[in-house]
Amino acid sequence: MIDRADRGLTPVLALTIIIGMVAVASIGIVLVGTGALTTSSDQLEDERVEQSFVTLGSELNTVAASSDDTQSVALGLTDANGQVSLVDSGHITVSASGLEDPIIDEPTRAIEYRDGETVVAYEGGAVFRGTGSEARVVSAPQVEYRQDALRLPITRLEGVESVSNDRVRLSKVRSDRPTRDIPSVAGQFVTITIESPYYAGWAAHYERQVGEQYVTVDHANQTVAVLLGQPNPDGSYDGAVTAVGDVVGSGSSSVIGPISATGNVSVDCDVPDDCTGGEAVDLRPLDDDIAYLFETSAGDAQSIDGSTLENGTYYADELLLEKGDDLEIDLSEGDVTVLVDGNIGLDNAKIEVVNGEGTDHAARVYTTGDVAISNGNGGVTVESDDPQRFQLYGTSEMKFAIGQGTFTGTIYAPRDEPAGGTNELADTHLKSSDCSPDADWADICIGTGNVDFTGSIVSGPMSIGQKAKLTYDPSLSSVEPTIAIPPEHLPPKLDHLTVVVHEVAVESE
Repeated sequence: MIDRADRGLTPVLALTIIIGMVAVASIGIVLVGTGALTTSSDQLEDERVEQSFVTLGSELNTVAASSDDTQSVALGLTDANGQVSLVDSGHITVSASGLEDPIIDEPTRAIEYRDGETVVAYEGGAVFRGTGSEARVVSAPQVEYRQDALRLPITRLEGVESVSNDRVRLSKVRSDRPTRDIPSVAGQFVTITIESPYYAGWAAHYERQVGEQYVTVDHANQTVAVLLGQPNPDGSYDGAVTAVGDVVGSGSSSVIGPISATGNVSVDCDVPDDCTGGEAVDLRPLDDDIAYLFETSAGDAQSIDGSTLENGTYYADELLLEKGDDLEIDLSEGDVTVLVDGNIGLDNAKIEVVNGEGTDHAARVYTTGDVAISNGNGGVTVESDDPQRFQLYGTSEMKFAIGQGTFTGTIYAPRDEPAGGTNELADTHLKSSDCSPDADWADICIGTGNVDFTGSIVSGPMSIGQKAKLTYDPSLSSVEPTIAIPPEHLPPKLDHLTVVVHEVAVESE
């Protein structure tokens, strides 16, 4: 029971509580409002900085593309919390599979605004916000890819580290065109590699341009690699032998067909005037092409389980066949591609290619290792003796040896210089196919016994043993070496590449 005195106090207490609650709520509203105002102010400053850098980037790109220009750019960031500076940011490399040296190997610098974790930067023609995996493109670089041609302008920034938040002066110094003196990149892989603290922005840009499957991101090293171009070997099967090095025969060995070699040619040739040394042989090695073929196709390939291979792609870590392990390749339904990530050895065993006559089908074997064929029943045979039906491809390090037996087909393993060393497989397992001790220099060793080779060989220095016979088939002149990469794995085609490096001086006003 509540007495009268208590009833008199209750309205006062209630009013006091209400007033307190209103006060607390008001304080909360003030605090929230203050936070919102602060957030809005930060956003406005970030947008102002971004717009300032977009303007800066536009002026920089204009000056870079000019023949001789100077521009003064007002950044208008003197009252901003952060600082503008010129920093060493990363590296850009452009390389082609047919060239020994990179087309471009250029350190990069960036004009950067930094306020704690907030970063806005101009690098290489683009404006970015954020760094690392959080970087995004604010203004895209002036990279143009159209009609199988890529134009890649690169801006080289020169100047001192300290840059004014107020005004900067941009002055064109010069332009270099490193692609002016290189041969065409058609038929080759071209890789653009960018190391940058803004790598995620670069990755997103190129993923939109060429497709994410051709852009590789290395988060740990803040690097992006962009792959362009569709590989197409630049050689042909125009002769019996095309060799980087000497071609030496012994005893009654003979070659029927043309020989072209960078070194000396000393073998019995049916038309001596067509067998000459001291020739220029400049063919692109297939190392990068074969590596990409394995990378994109090996995972989906079938294993070699049975004795017959039909239309499709097959993969093996190595292919070592012994007597009774003959392998048949049936071309009736289409091409057969075999990927061997290691050595190929035929010890008294055969690969037989059948049902290709009257078609344009071929069996193509790609290997990353060496090849050795030994004993009289070993080798490669083709129904109707058509060498274009069997094509063997290797890297610039592949060594090939056959001692006795038959080989009908082509060998395409171009190189810039002899591989050196010994044939790993012949040296340890199939010794009857090994070159004699005084012919270890040879990348191709034909015959320590009776060997009948019909087709064409493109490789390194060659030793042709006693009684061995190499016969060229003129029908091969119309056959082109092929890298059997499925169309869905081919990067965007690239026939023309133009790289221009513009040097621009940056200084405070």
